[in-house]
Amino acid sequence: MKWILWGLLCMSVAAQTLVGLDGSRPTLAQLRRGGSPLVLVTWCSHCVCCRSGEQTLLSLKQKYPQMRMWALDAQWGDDAAQVKSYLSRHQLNLPVLFDPGAGLCRMLGVRTSTTALVWDDRGEMRYFGNLAGLARALKQLSLAQTVTPATTAQQGCPILFIDHSQKLDHP
Repeated sequence: MKWILWGLLCMSVAAQTLVGLDGSRPTLAQLRRGGSPLVLVTWCSHCVCCRSGEQTLLSLKQKYPQMRMWALDAQWGDDAAQVKSYLSRHQLNLPVLFDPGAGLCRMLGVRTSTTALVWDDRGEMRYFGNLAGLARALKQLSLAQTVTPATTAQQGCPILFIDHSQKLDHP
């Protein structure tokens, strides 16, 4: 019975629709396709911890171009116009997806920003942890080694589970 419930949860997670800055609406399953690893890091433009992690994410994106990396904005109050303006002001080439109502974060148990989620090229989750352990996890993944879990506590602001999807209809 627990395997059936686990299977249903996995299908529900994969079906979660996200929203791109361009208005696209990819599902997690669509993002995981394509034969390359996927990295999502929860982020928001008004969080101090997130701002300190932006350069880490950008440098890892440059170091591992074969991995698709996205900032996943799951916070209340952020909308596409605000995020585009923030990225432009700070000259950040950071691909951002929104998680309306924090649906994906709720299902996966993500509670704070700067949480990193990594799926391998087969779509299996290999890392769920803090941003501090992400570099090591990506190196291990790129070398086909076992990815070790995070060893330091989560940092970041709490994700507030407030539905702001109405703000995302017009990016």
